[in-house]
Amino acid sequence: MVITAMMMHRQRAIVRAFERGAVTSVATARTPEQMVLNRGMAWHQLVRHAVLRCPGEGRYFLDVTNWQRLRRRRHHLALIITASVLIGLVLVLLATRAH
Repeated sequence: MVITAMMMHRQRAIVRAFERGAVTSVATARTPEQMVLNRGMAWHQLVRHAVLRCPGEGRYFLDVTNWQRLRRRRHHLALIITASVLIGLVLVLLATRAH
């Protein structure tokens, strides 16, 4: 869980760098070196989710729509997990009271 949180923190930092630099279109695409970013695991996950898109020549830009979609999906998943844990706790409490 800690590793996941660290990865998401690093991804948000990468996205913020693209947002600050207004690197959000093919015309403004930049290389990681120009952005002073390294291509670690967080970077590659964003590329795999098409949040960072490469129009060629090693340049990338932030696809804001895909970033928002990924964030919504993650929030939805977190809500489902939280609800499942709460339901599980309620069932355990009910089962222990029944005995």
